[in-house]
Amino acid sequence: MRTGVPHWATPHLLAGAAHVRTGLEPLPRGRAVAARTGSALTDPTHPRPSWLRETVALLRNHWWTLLAIIVVTELAALLAGVAVPLAVYGGGDRLSVLDDSVRLAVVTAVPFALAGVFNAWTWAAVVEMFRGAGEGRRVRFGAALRRGVRRSGRLALWLGGVGLLRAAGSVYMFHALLDGYGTRGFQTTSAVMTAGSWYLTFATALLPLVVLFERRGLGRAWRLAHSRAATIGQIVAVLAFGLAVDNLADLVMTQLRPGAGYVWPVGVQVATISAVGVLTATVTMTALTVAYLRRVALPAAPDPEPAPDAPEPVVIELGRTW
Repeated sequence: MRTGVPHWATPHLLAGAAHVRTGLEPLPRGRAVAARTGSALTDPTHPRPSWLRETVALLRNHWWTLLAIIVVTELAALLAGVAVPLAVYGGGDRLSVLDDSVRLAVVTAVPFALAGVFNAWTWAAVVEMFRGAGEGRRVRFGAALRRGVRRSGRLALWLGGVGLLRAAGSVYMFHALLDGYGTRGFQTTSAVMTAGSWYLTFATALLPLVVLFERRGLGRAWRLAHSRAATIGQIVAVLAFGLAVDNLADLVMTQLRPGAGYVWPVGVQVATISAVGVLTATVTMTALTVAYLRRVALPAAPDPEPAPDAPEPVVIELGRTW
């Protein structure tokens, strides 16, 4: 399941904050962020909206571009998911010389690695769109996709590595299943692996944002995810939302079956899974983005115009953006 992060309405994502310590590296010359004093972060008379309201606002203003980005990358991932395995496996002839265990590992690893690469492209394009909103400019989804390709390399390595780790877990569970399905040992192993998979999803939820905004890695993402009760709750809420939507989609498809023994065609199943994934990712990617920016004290939706008596804008350096 692809997790996504929510967006806010007409946000200047990186503008409108007073000087804060985020732990980011200094910006290059000429890449500073404009901000106003007296923002919602520092002025108690202007409380910041809740995480949920910021997410809904961002979605309301950018849902179409988000949806277009995710649909294009999902279609590309589906095409690559067919073409790349055919090229790698060669109809099975190229793998016939390998040991059964090695063949299983290769067959499992390729889809997980591909998912990491295309998730990285999606995230890079989405962040590019949000960065444009933060700078007061609108980035069309085509431009976001092109820039996302160029800027997704580092993240693709990280997410590809996480995908290979998941693939290793899947292969291990398959062998455990063959060795003793239904035994207490298998049930214990299955429970541990399931819990570990969910924890890995939680711990790496902010990894795309950390890599794209800060050029840091897993350690920084892990610390942010565990640093505050509010951040933990927001990530858990995003994961719970994605799980609930998946279960609801399964229930609906079950209820719509013509008969008890009917199995939906593969094409229908793939289309349903993709459609649900696209809609879920649109919400979850926006929500995670908001959670990240709140954690590093960057405003999601500052006032669009300064008050008449507001001080002049100042230039601050919040950190490297790429």
